[in-house]
Amino acid sequence: MGVVVCATQGNNEPKGNRDTMDASAAEFEQGVMKHNGKQSEQLQKQMEALYQNLRTVRHSINNNVAVIMAMAELTQRNPAQCQKLSQLCLEKAPQIAATIGGFTELFEGAVSLQEELDSQVPAPQNS
Repeated sequence: MGVVVCATQGNNEPKGNRDTMDASAAEFEQGVMKHNGKQSEQLQKQMEALYQNLRTVRHSINNNVAVIMAMAELTQRNPAQCQKLSQLCLEKAPQIAATIGGFTELFEGAVSLQEELDSQVPAPQNS
């Protein structure tokens, strides 16, 4: 049985992804600044909540995978633990899926709001 381990930085985040996400967040924030008014503030708050939720999702998934990995290692040393690993996987997999589903819902809400804002802002006119 092979075990896959995700390489992480010291803060338990996948290597390289944080810089990309921070750059994307900065680009998105600049786009948000183009919009004025209450909807822009709402979008900014939603994006902050989205980023915090993403951090929580990463943390939750890492924790659940760590438990599964630990049980897999125990099973390699003691095959009698296989039933326990199976049960653990059946418990943790829906938790991971629910965590991702919650993030997806929040993300789709932010995208919908951005699309609504984009449709309300007149296109720049060429002179």
